[in-house]
Amino acid sequence: MENKEIRLIEELLLNSMPAMQTVLLDGWVLRMNRNYTYRANCVCPMEDRPAADLSGKIKRCEELFDRNKLSCAFKVTPVLQKALFNFLPSLGYRNIKTVYAMRCALNAPLPPSGPKIIGSEAPDWDWLACSARLAGITAPDLVSLHCMGIHNLAVRSAFAKAVLNGKTVGCGYGTVERGHVGLYGLHVEPNFRRGGIGTAICRAILRYGSLHGAQAAYLIVHSENQKAIRLYLQMGFQKLYSYSFFEKKNTPYRIIDT
Repeated sequence: MENKEIRLIEELLLNSMPAMQTVLLDGWVLRMNRNYTYRANCVCPMEDRPAADLSGKIKRCEELFDRNKLSCAFKVTPVLQKALFNFLPSLGYRNIKTVYAMRCALNAPLPPSGPKIIGSEAPDWDWLACSARLAGITAPDLVSLHCMGIHNLAVRSAFAKAVLNGKTVGCGYGTVERGHVGLYGLHVEPNFRRGGIGTAICRAILRYGSLHGAQAAYLIVHSENQKAIRLYLQMGFQKLYSYSFFEKKNTPYRIIDT
């Protein structure tokens, strides 16, 4: 049952983070996004392969990414792709970062708590500007790419923001499909942290998901972000599995991550 749940969440993650271009290659999804973020610019294996079958397939991925002037990174979930996880280092790939996928059950709609949160089913320009600013994105082309990816969401979505004294100081979004609500893009202004804003945004999105049929919630968080992990544990989330991004050493292209 656990592996079935993990495979489902892997699909939901793809739907919740659109990339500009997608290529399917024998059970693997190649996502290309102008080198903006690892999660949208990587190879996502949806089916495992024996070690003996990997060399040629990895080479085809590298050729496609190089043809598009992109760094070829691999998103590998060890519990599902153990052979690939062990094989990539032998080809000169290194583990760039590890991400935890966390999950919790939703038993009932959550009542509002903390600061007032404004929600909608589509992002307005204020939400988009806040999301880009708090993610540290300043280059105009990356801001445009960031906003385009969010506008390209095809599944049911919810956008939440906290406004204090006329200024948006926090935001986040969620997607709802197949009985799950996912939390993404949570950001709070540094000067307004520890005031319950992040928790209130999360609860608003979870409440939206619950009202639209979600029985479980999930999120992803960098394994080194201990503050966020503590917050999510307090909210009832538990680690379900982890995945890692592998990138080849000395690649001529640089992925800009947020």
